[in-house]
Amino acid sequence: MESYGVSRPRVTDQMSQGWLRGNRRFVGDFDGPGYVGGIHQGGDMNRHTKGWERAREMRKWRKRKGGKKARPAKYLETALGACLEDWLNEQRRAGLRPASIEGRRLHLRRFLQWCLSYGVKRPDWISRGLVEAWLGWLDEYRTRSGSFYAESSKESMIRSVHAFLRFLLQHRRIDANPLEGTRLRRCHGQSLPTVLDEDQVTRLLELPDTSDVLGIRDRAMLELTYSSGLRRGEVVSLQLSDLIRDASALVVRHGKGGKERIVPVGGIARDCLKRYVEDARPQMVVPDAPAAELFLTAHGDGFSAMGWGQAVRKYLTRAGVKCRGGPHLLRHACATHMLDHGADLRTIQTLLGHSRVDTTEIYTHVSPAHLCDVHHRTHPRG
Repeated sequence: MESYGVSRPRVTDQMSQGWLRGNRRFVGDFDGPGYVGGIHQGGDMNRHTKGWERAREMRKWRKRKGGKKARPAKYLETALGACLEDWLNEQRRAGLRPASIEGRRLHLRRFLQWCLSYGVKRPDWISRGLVEAWLGWLDEYRTRSGSFYAESSKESMIRSVHAFLRFLLQHRRIDANPLEGTRLRRCHGQSLPTVLDEDQVTRLLELPDTSDVLGIRDRAMLELTYSSGLRRGEVVSLQLSDLIRDASALVVRHGKGGKERIVPVGGIARDCLKRYVEDARPQMVVPDAPAAELFLTAHGDGFSAMGWGQAVRKYLTRAGVKCRGGPHLLRHACATHMLDHGADLRTIQTLLGHSRVDTTEIYTHVSPAHLCDVHHRTHPRG
């Protein structure tokens, strides 16, 4: 077989389709110009081809193949796995956001995989002792980085498992909920969030190189996140049709809990957004497969929440911000800076899309200078 300068195994009919890493040539069921016997011969697409053109070819191939093939999961082949699918379907009918459902599915995957490792495949085999053993395992489990689960992560997992067991009890799959009576609130109290000051935010927002289309896009996304206090999932799910009133406001259709709301867009953010829509976005659209999302990647696809989070993390590092976090830091800063400049909690609650005002209080960290100023102005002996 012809060598491309790298050592690799012989390609056989039994091998799944994929990339030949040597010169990024495809092996698979491709046809059309440049492909002979399913192997690209360097015609219209090679390692010098633009990224969005490669992405377009991959989308066409996946469409012919019926989409991405999910790897089979053994825990889904058990009776507990079937119950999990029934529970997730009920969550979808209840109107939960796909991101919330996916988070609960990942939590239950951990639990069911642990159960399967002990041979527990049926819901009626779940006992109080089994659940207590799982809680002990959860306290001792270490991630790939060697750290323990955060208390908030453990609390979320326990709440998801508790909801699943409650579903099994309601449908008479189990006789009793082993978690009933267990204290679910494992992380007590709320630590103050890290809040960027206004100088740090300004330094961060001015980092993207606006002489480049990607820099124009990043500047618009950063300004919009800070101006409107959007979550990272809300930013990447925005569509071009969500802009209203000449980009002075927008509709958030995929808020947390499936709630929709209209949020204002500040003047600077509006100017950056209009420049992106008029000058940069048309150059990023794939001609044959235009995307509906407002913000596009270099391949012409919509952003993923994780991809946007990683991009913001890089800008934070360049800005010299050493605290942990990503786009949510800008959401925290938006709420806190508005409070410092005189906004009331009810207005900030509406902007952030919170159902309860006590949730907003977690996001608003009153700066010591503002607290002292209000105290001196309002206290009888200030």
